[in-house]
Amino acid sequence: MSVSGTDKALMQELLCVADTDWVLGHWYIKVMLNGRSLPDCTAFAGMGQDSLGHTRAIFRLLEDRLQLPEHQLEFGRQPEALHDLEALSRPPQNWGDFLMTAFLTECAVWRLFSTFLDGADKELAGMVKHFGKELYFHRLGLEGWMLAASDEECADMKQSLAERGAEVARWFGAEGAPDVLLESGVRTTSVADARAGFLEDAVSVITQATNLSEAEVLGYLPCETPEDWDTAKRKTAGATVPASLWEFMIPTDPDTVALRRPLAVSVDDNLDLVDRSEYAHADYA
Repeated sequence: MSVSGTDKALMQELLCVADTDWVLGHWYIKVMLNGRSLPDCTAFAGMGQDSLGHTRAIFRLLEDRLQLPEHQLEFGRQPEALHDLEALSRPPQNWGDFLMTAFLTECAVWRLFSTFLDGADKELAGMVKHFGKELYFHRLGLEGWMLAASDEECADMKQSLAERGAEVARWFGAEGAPDVLLESGVRTTSVADARAGFLEDAVSVITQATNLSEAEVLGYLPCETPEDWDTAKRKTAGATVPASLWEFMIPTDPDTVALRRPLAVSVDDNLDLVDRSEYAHADYA
């Protein structure tokens, strides 16, 4: 099947959103047990479910349109093929780092994805509208945690902004880059406008949460991209998900592999979860 330039550009752009949500969803799962209260844990569970659901919905859309094998984008790629946000490749070092990185990522994902809201692709536009309601509550929850942070956590958020802010901000790419999706009407908002919206969303919350000035926050969110920038994947060339994170996303343990296989395949499996040889020594009498 031949793929047009517009279709290829759309695939690359949607993979940037889907793969970033894929990694972020696993961040939420990992951090779930570090919540400060039961409502925190419940919120992270819901946010992780939303993020992974968005990822899989975009994967199905692309597989259907590009006539790819079912579940190819989730199970048929290696880490180096992902279009994930580079800032998520390093695990959060503390609560403040987690909050700042997740908040910036949520703002960036929504603003880039929302460029398709009023575009000519009505199926995609409807998906954006539906996802947007859930993503709004993600940002709202993270904002609440940030504003309630202690002085020590506030200092950690500032450090996180200094270390990861530029990686998130440059996700929108260099200014003035050609945009075939805008030219074709698939999206009606430019990436430059999306970046401006990202800054508007992020700066107002960060200044309240950290007591940094607007100029200071903007200084940590430059738009410059490095020389080895991969335009299609929106990250530096060669950057990839670390092995430990990839193992969490796509486990290689045989039992976990079997349990995570697509329902259409695994429905006929016969898994012996009781009388397994390694449990033969157990006395249940």
